[in-house]
Amino acid sequence: MVILFSGDTGFYSGCGKLYETLKGRSDSSVRIYPGISSVSYFAALTGYSYQDAAVLSIHGHGAETEWIGNLTETIRFSAKTFLLMSGKEDVQKLGRLLQKYHLQNCKVLAGFQLSYPQEKVLTLTPEACEHVEENGLYICLILNPNVEKKAVTCGMRDEEFLRDKVPMTKEEIRALSICKLHLKEDSVCYDIGSGTGSVAVEIAKRSGKIRVFAIEKKPLALELIDKNREKSALSNLQVIAGTAPDCLQTEERSENPTHAFIGGSSGRLKEILDVLYKKNHAMRIVINCISLETISELTLLETDSRITNLEIIQVQVSRAKTIGDYHLMQGENPIYICSFDFTGEVS
Repeated sequence: MVILFSGDTGFYSGCGKLYETLKGRSDSSVRIYPGISSVSYFAALTGYSYQDAAVLSIHGHGAETEWIGNLTETIRFSAKTFLLMSGKEDVQKLGRLLQKYHLQNCKVLAGFQLSYPQEKVLTLTPEACEHVEENGLYICLILNPNVEKKAVTCGMRDEEFLRDKVPMTKEEIRALSICKLHLKEDSVCYDIGSGTGSVAVEIAKRSGKIRVFAIEKKPLALELIDKNREKSALSNLQVIAGTAPDCLQTEERSENPTHAFIGGSSGRLKEILDVLYKKNHAMRIVINCISLETISELTLLETDSRITNLEIIQVQVSRAKTIGDYHLMQGENPIYICSFDFTGEVS
């Protein structure tokens, strides 16, 4: 029996699921015979090698939220990105994304109906991608002349954020707190009481595969989070307007949070932890607190049977200020950083 699939067998193809279903059967054997990959075909057609290129697919890859962060990050840090896609709608969508996320200087080579009589290669700007109207199959090569080098450590400067009069987690505390989260490249993180969004932005910049939700109730702060998200061109950061934990209870998502940073709880820390525990019995949480009222709540965590690996540290940062010929150290407010895991057990 021969079953024929269109497209590349190794990129979100139906042949992968069929192979997994059939390969363990005792009454048959199965083998995949691939055709010429559209990536290798297009590379040969355009003269660009793919040995040092990123290769991604949005064809058959599910909802946009599942791939948009990884795609925009890959293009930003790669000189060449081969992108498998479906019809003209995907080319148009690519053009919009490149413009929205500050990648408008990229050049797009679009391969149309490769190996068919209608075959052609289009050279497009991101704006021109939006006006592609010919129906058919496409593959794109995105060339980025302004490729960036990815930072491998935390440490965005406070000056990089728009702040106004909204409280912000300062640079050194932010770096320590994010380190204590023990994030993975595909984590789903809540930033509760996000303020300016500085923590959410810096987490989102660690990996395009991380999903970050900034939760904030104050209108001015919500505006600033949006502006800081736009400034850093982050497609994997979403803003949720509301008061925690109320907005968390009504927020229905396909994926549960794996991590949470709590920068502000408005006196409802226990309620917030209860809701987070319902969402995921095994998640990592970091809490920053400055007020005596919140600090007193931290001592109660030791008696919570759901919590393990509890650690509380106190940090105070002093900055040198020049006064005349002297440099004097001026202390910031002391901050308590509390980190722990839920045990993973249902209590």
